[in-house]
Amino acid sequence: MIRINKLYSEPLSFEPIEFKEGINLILGESDESSNKTNGVGKSLLIEFINFGLMKDYSRSRLSKIPSKDFSEDIYVCLDFFINKNHIITKRSISEENAPTLFINGIRKNFTSIDDVNNFLTLLMFKDIQSKSHPTFRNMLGPLIRDERSEFKSIIDCYDTKIRMPPDVTPHLFLFGISIDLYKKIKEINKSISELNIAKNKIKDDIETISGKKIAHARSEVNDLDHQVKIIKEEMELLEGDKTFDFVRDEIVTYEDTLDHLRNKKAILKSELNKIQALIGDNYIDENEVIELYNKLKAGLGDTIGKELSDVLGFKKKIDNFQRVLIESRKDLILTDLEKIEASINDLSVKLNSKTAIIKQNGHLRNIKTLFIAYEKKLEELSQLSTFIKKYDDYESKKKAKKAEKATKIVELDIDISHQESTISEFKDTLSSIHDYVMENRKCSFSISANEKNSVIDFDLRIFDDGSHSNEREKVFIYDMSLLLTHETFIRHPKLLIHDNIFDVDRDTLIKSLNYISSKSSCLEDAQYILTLNVDKLNEIEKDELKIDIENYRRVTLTKSHRFLGRQYQEK
Repeated sequence: MIRINKLYSEPLSFEPIEFKEGINLILGESDESSNKTNGVGKSLLIEFINFGLMKDYSRSRLSKIPSKDFSEDIYVCLDFFINKNHIITKRSISEENAPTLFINGIRKNFTSIDDVNNFLTLLMFKDIQSKSHPTFRNMLGPLIRDERSEFKSIIDCYDTKIRMPPDVTPHLFLFGISIDLYKKIKEINKSISELNIAKNKIKDDIETISGKKIAHARSEVNDLDHQVKIIKEEMELLEGDKTFDFVRDEIVTYEDTLDHLRNKKAILKSELNKIQALIGDNYIDENEVIELYNKLKAGLGDTIGKELSDVLGFKKKIDNFQRVLIESRKDLILTDLEKIEASINDLSVKLNSKTAIIKQNGHLRNIKTLFIAYEKKLEELSQLSTFIKKYDDYESKKKAKKAEKATKIVELDIDISHQESTISEFKDTLSSIHDYVMENRKCSFSISANEKNSVIDFDLRIFDDGSHSNEREKVFIYDMSLLLTHETFIRHPKLLIHDNIFDVDRDTLIKSLNYISSKSSCLEDAQYILTLNVDKLNEIEKDELKIDIENYRRVTLTKSHRFLGRQYQEK
């Protein structure tokens, strides 16, 4: 159970607001300064309550208030009960992660907001028999309906601009449905998704290596395996030749040396080509030297000790020196190339004489080439086989996870069926509210497990679904049904806040408010806080409206009497 007693600040920054059990109205009203009722601070007041209940500061509208309009050192204080525990939270913007709590008069300091939420979770659910339950903040999601949620969904209860995944855990808890099964299926879905990503990555690798789709790559493995066997057999035949052992080492040495010499030859030829391109160039442009000299002469005058002729003479000496070096290097390269070419010719003759010794079936065998071919095919086979095995492993794991998921979905469906009496009672409550407001019972409600990422569907249909007004009314009917159904009420924290939910047509507004009034005695065991614009009520005849506005009024906000006492522009 959660019951809010008072919202205030230290030091005083806004008028303290006290709340009572049952129905509480926060009204927006026009005054002499303006006939507008929006922008007076109704929604902001709800945000302050939520901030006192440890809403994440970064997602709160408090983060958008300029510091000049609300000091970061002011404590937002919320006096409330969690079950039988009297709690006062004191939290400032400057210390938003380290609020102070007074629990039954005992001060308790916290160093992180997570620690606070864990503590409040324990207080809230310590008497719950169910082992699994939502966190304190998760539970508050569908209990504090911010108008920025636009009331588009009974499940998605957060600001529509914030892309937060829907959280059904509070709803499952209220209906007594297993949260553990739900979370387990969510985990399995995550695992399946990760396996799909890994499998697709391996698939891409296979297609890159083989240049073929995975189905064809499997046949490629068979072909590679066959090729490897053939090459291996050929090598074994060679190694069986008595002459092979005699000359094998020499042949390999010759081939290695030849490879080294050919590489060296290629490097030297590349260098020679570069040198050839340099020969004949004027390394330092004479005109540039003259231009530079004249500039220096103009700037420094007689401090230039050398004449232009001396400078040009020095320039020629440098050019000649570079030319001598280049010619010298060219001669050395040509000499080295002659030596290398001679060595290559000599080794080629020796290699040919050795390889001529080894013959099989009348064909010359290049030992090194054969070995390289074997190693390459073996590597291709090993790599492709490994990737295909990984792909198959991922596929097997995915199938196993899907089978596990199917089992858990069946278990979840069974668990839902075990709560049929609760769901049936809820449907009856929902139908009666629908009948009161819509004047018919053309509505339906169901809970079912599915194979999608959402895992579970909460499907509520009401008369004339889809309109702006009726989407809001759908949320109202659902939330009220949770409060007024015995089996869901016993698990319910008994707090419900609707921020400007009744942006609906005149008839729906009248009937909804009258329904709330008709259930005022039932709601005394809970706390319902509603923000409402009075201008909508002024259009209604007094005899049409049964709710006692004055009795439930907790504060009236106007343009001249705003919640924070001032107008500001959000950051």
